[in-house]
Amino acid sequence: MCPQNSIVSTISLSTFDKVVIELGIGDGQLLEGLINYENSPNTCYVGIEIDAAQIQKASDRMTGKNIFLINESIEKVIPLLPDNFADQFIFVLPSPKYIDREMESQWTLLYQKIYKKLKEKGTLTLVTEVTNDLLEPVSNDEFRTWKTWLASIFVTFGFTLREVFNECPLHYRSHFLEQFMADQLRIKIITLILEKPHYKSI
Repeated sequence: MCPQNSIVSTISLSTFDKVVIELGIGDGQLLEGLINYENSPNTCYVGIEIDAAQIQKASDRMTGKNIFLINESIEKVIPLLPDNFADQFIFVLPSPKYIDREMESQWTLLYQKIYKKLKEKGTLTLVTEVTNDLLEPVSNDEFRTWKTWLASIFVTFGFTLREVFNECPLHYRSHFLEQFMADQLRIKIITLILEKPHYKSI
């Protein structure tokens, strides 16, 4: 694991071609799978997790000169990163305080900061879910309304919507994803691939 204050200088002085940051990595299952899937030693992978027990599990399962794990809240780490720094952020099944409609005023600033930290043409891959308030099957109308709202919010932050699909990426694996995908009537999953556009100078 890496002290949060040293991560930026370590990566900045490196020769990595790409920087990928997962927010809230839990036990590291998804990040480990991504690293194995991409098989890219010239990519720097950063995992951020506030739970010390979880990040210890992540540390036990993966090591490498291109893997950096930080035991801290994402709210504290993201401001430490330089602007235009990361090629990709990944946020899978964020807790309600980072995505729920009722808490929108609390998480807007976080995603605006993430936008600033991305390089031009960099992406935020967001995998999240919607459920019915009564825990009944989610109707098509409910799902469509929620999906439209969610995409529109991130467009207001400056992102362009590169892709949207009603499942998680096939190579993404975690305990909670498997649990949620087992109840697809009551838990609808969506993936947004959001891109920071390239702005041409005049």
